[in-house]
Amino acid sequence: MRYELSASHPQHVVIVGGGFSGTLTAVHLLREAAPDQVRITLIEQHPRVARGLAYRIWDDSMLLNVPAGNMSALADEPGHFLEYCRDIDPAFNEGSFVPRRLFGDYLEHTLHLAARASPTPLTRLRAQAAAIRRSEASSAMEVTLADGSVLLASQVVLALGHLGAQPLRFADALADSGRYIGNPWDYAAMDHIPAGQPVVVLGTGHTAIDALFRLTSRDEERKVFLLSRRGLLPKGHRTLPQAPATTAFPSYLAGLPATTFAYLRAIRRQIRIRQQQGYNWRDVINALRPHTPEIWRRLPDRERRRFLARVGPWWDIHRHRLAPSAYRRLRGMLQSGQAEVVAGKVQEMQAGGQGVQVRLQPRAGGEVRELEAAVVVNCTGPDYDISRLTASPLVTQLRNEGYLRADPQRIGLELDERYRVIDRGGERVPGLHYVGPMLRARYWEAIAVPELRRHTQTLARHLLEPQG
Repeated sequence: MRYELSASHPQHVVIVGGGFSGTLTAVHLLREAAPDQVRITLIEQHPRVARGLAYRIWDDSMLLNVPAGNMSALADEPGHFLEYCRDIDPAFNEGSFVPRRLFGDYLEHTLHLAARASPTPLTRLRAQAAAIRRSEASSAMEVTLADGSVLLASQVVLALGHLGAQPLRFADALADSGRYIGNPWDYAAMDHIPAGQPVVVLGTGHTAIDALFRLTSRDEERKVFLLSRRGLLPKGHRTLPQAPATTAFPSYLAGLPATTFAYLRAIRRQIRIRQQQGYNWRDVINALRPHTPEIWRRLPDRERRRFLARVGPWWDIHRHRLAPSAYRRLRGMLQSGQAEVVAGKVQEMQAGGQGVQVRLQPRAGGEVRELEAAVVVNCTGPDYDISRLTASPLVTQLRNEGYLRADPQRIGLELDERYRVIDRGGERVPGLHYVGPMLRARYWEAIAVPELRRHTQTLARHLLEPQG
C-alpha cells in the first residue's frame, strides 16, 4: 500500500522515532506551522510515544539527573515542566529531582496539548520503519514500513535515539550460556537472576548505576561488581543545584591554542580561582555548558580524538552527574560492600559450572584477579559507530545504500547546519534530517534535554522554511 502526498497539505513530514527528540520535533511543528502548511506522521514502534529508553522505566526510584527547573521541553517556557509537576504535588520545586516516569508522562501530555491546539494534522502510527529511499518517480522520500506499506514524505526526520550497547569483545564466549545480558535496559532479564547470586556489571557510568539499583532493589543481599578500565563513577549534584547562568564565551578561554590540553589547563585554573572565591567546581562546568559546542567546533580532528581518549571519561563524570539521593544511595552501597568498583582490563570471560569467571588485570597492577558471578551485564554505554551498528535494520539499510556517513571520530553522523544528513559521497541528502544523541559528532553537547530541546526547535523551523 502506498500513501501519496496530498495536494491540500503539500508538505508531509514523517518523523521516525517517537522518543524525546521525535516527540519534541512534532510539538514544535504543531506549535509553529501555519494552517494547511504541513501534515505530520510520527512513527513509533512502541505502544506509547514520548518514552524512549530513559523515560520508559516504570520505577519511580529511577530519577532524572537534571533538576526539574531545567527540564522544560520548551526552551522559551523554562517553567513549563515545573508547572506540570506542581499540578501533581505542590511540594516539587525547581531543584527537585523527580522520577523519569513522570517526565515521560509530561512529554506525552505536551504532545497531546500541542496537537489539540494546532490545525496541523498529526498521525501517530505504531509501526517500524524498515527502509528510507529517494523516490525514483519524484523528489519525495519513500518510507517503507515493516508491513510493506510505503509513506511518501516531503521530508523525513530520523529521531532514532540510542540504538544499542557497545559490542563486547567476549560476548561470543557467553552468548549461548544464558549468563550474559547484552541489553542493559532489559530489566526483566535482570529480575530473573536468582536471589543472592553476584553479578558483574561492565561499566561504571549512568547506565551501570541504573542496572546496579535495579539488581539490588529486589535483593538487598546481592553483591554487584562494577567493572571498567578506569573505575570512574559519576559525581553528584549539589542538594540545591543552580541553573547554568547564560554568559558570553568565557574570556579565560579566548585566544588559546585549539588543543585539548590548552583548554583543560585553563578550565582547571579557573576552577581553582573560583573555589578560592567560595564557589564550587560545578559552577565552572555549568557555565561552560552553552559554549562546549563552540569549543568542540574549534578542535581539529586530531584534538577531538585526543579529547575522547584522554579526557572524555573524566569530563563525563563531572558533566553528567547523579541526583543527590541517587549519589547518596550509591555511596552507601559502596561503603557497605554490596557494590564494589573494580578498575581493570578484562582478559577473559568463560561460562561454566554455576556462573561466569571473569579474569582481569587490575589497573593498579599486581596479580590477575578473578571474579565469579551468576551473570554479566553489558553497561558499557550506547554505540554511536554506525559503521558497525547492527541493532537497527533501518540504519543498516541507510548506511549500506550510502545515505549516511559516520563522522571521523565514530561518535555520530555527519550533518550540515540544517540537520540534513551527509551521504557517503560527502553530499547533503535533501529531505533527510537527523536529530538525537548522534548530534554529538557536530556539537558534542547534544545528549541532554536542555540541548536537545533547542535542536528540535531549530530543526522544526528549518523544516517549515520554503524548500529549495
